[in-house]
Parts: sequence; structure tokens; C-alpha cells
Amino acid sequence: MALLRERDKLTRRRDAAAAQLAGIEDQLSDVEERLELIDRLVPEAANVHPLPARGGGGGAGDGLKGSAIRRAAIGVLLARPAGPAEPIHYKDWFRELEAAGHRVAGKDPLAVFLTQISRSPVVRRTTVSGVYELDLDAPAQLRARLDRLHARLAEQSSDRAERERVLAELAVAERALDEAERALPRGDDATDRRATG
Repeated sequence: MALLRERDKLTRRRDAAAAQLAGIEDQLSDVEERLELIDRLVPEAANVHPLPARGGGGGAGDGLKGSAIRRAAIGVLLARPAGPAEPIHYKDWFRELEAAGHRVAGKDPLAVFLTQISRSPVVRRTTVSGVYELDLDAPAQLRARLDRLHARLAEQSSDRAERERVLAELAVAERALDEAERALPRGDDATDRRATG
């Protein structure tokens, strides 16, 4: 009985530490994504900050990190014979990612993978627990959202706080649209993939 209690205690401690580590991984990923965005918007900034190479997928032993996980995961779904729109359980998706030769960095790669795909603007949950699918209409929906936000911004000439809120929403939506457009094919390719999916 004492060993069972000790095992339960250690299991709870391990689970708490794993949750804390997942939170730190999330925060680190956010910082890396912001640095990647700054590097894209202001290329000369990459020469200013004294940080090691970021963005995931550096050396073969490092594994994918941050947005590189999302790009690779979406690429795996886009290449599926069943079609990219076919729903998939995240554990199966993770196995397909590994089968395609990718490795996710982190102490719990599956948890890191799940966190990252949940952040993608082109991935949505289905009504089935743990099952996700690509939202092939995400770029169009994000463009429409940006149009609405620009219209709201044009209406806010005197309310400074509201203008700042709208500007913050615009920044988030623009970043999501940028990622969505890079992740999904455009034009006829997207239509063809939607038809087969």
C-alpha cells in the first residue's frame, strides 16, 4: 500500500511538472514566433538580437519547434491520399508526421504537437474529442474579418482605447492570415484539394 501511495504521489508530481513544462514550451514558442515575425518584417533586426537560430527544424537532432511544427503537420495532411479535409485524430496525425520523417522537439513531443496544431489558423476541432480537420476556407474568412476590422477602425476617429483594441485585433488577424496563406495552396490547387477531400 505504501508503494502504491508513493507511485500515486510521484505520478501526480510528474503530471504537474509535465503541465508546467508544456506551459513553458507554449511561452517559448510564442516568443520564437514573435521573433520570427520581427525578422520577416524587419530583416535587419535578425542581425541585432544575439540569439541562436530559431524557428524549429535547425539540425536533425533538434526537431521541429513552434510554427515549423504547424507547417510540417499541415503539409502532411495536404499530401494525404484521402484528401486534406478528411478529419484525423491528433495521435494519428502525429504518427503520420513522424512517418514523413519529421521529429518534434520537446520532452513530450505529442503534447507539443497538440499545442501547436491547436494554434494553427487553418486547423479546427471537430465535434469528436481529439479529432481535427483543416479549415480550407480559413484564408477567405480571415480576409473578411480583416475587412470588418478595417471598417471598424475607420469608424473610430475619437475613441482612442477602441482604436487600440481594433489595431491589436488587426495585428492578430494579419498574422493568422499570413500563416494561413503560407500553409494552404491558393487558387485552383485549393479548389481541387477541397473537391477530393
